[in-house]
Amino acid sequence: MQSFPGQDAAPPLPSCVIADQNLSAKENEAIAELRRNVEAGPLYSLSTKRAGIATCSAKYETGVLTLEYNFRDKGWLRVKRDSRIEYNDQEVRFGSPLEEEPKAILKRAELAAFGKDGCGIDWEQFEKQPTPDDPQGVETIFRGDTCNCQARIRTDAAGRTIGLKFRSTC
Repeated sequence: MQSFPGQDAAPPLPSCVIADQNLSAKENEAIAELRRNVEAGPLYSLSTKRAGIATCSAKYETGVLTLEYNFRDKGWLRVKRDSRIEYNDQEVRFGSPLEEEPKAILKRAELAAFGKDGCGIDWEQFEKQPTPDDPQGVETIFRGDTCNCQARIRTDAAGRTIGLKFRSTC
């Protein structure tokens, strides 16, 4: 995992409750590897620095790994990975106001996922659409040309950034 300016060394891994204790060694290692990648990434680092982690849970169902972190400020981070279709989805919601420029955070997420060249997101081109679960919310969507990657900024009715999402399918 790549480190970025302003990103300190990751704190030790928190304990994480695994939903199914009867997983194979390979499945347990897949969860551990996903945790290492996520916990070294910008969305996790930002949230833990801001609020600290309250809980962590993991599950493995039919090839899909899911991690869920809850933070002390009522924010959360959910991660899904399906290696069969190279699907990765990270979504963070903030429990307290975001102080950093959201595009800068998402640019770091793009580099963490795809390396120094990223996935070709044009940060000047975007579309806006209502959020599916809140008619007053808006998502600003940036698209890349590699692996169908997307970065999304979610804002509330007052225009405050309340969440970020980065996902791709290769």
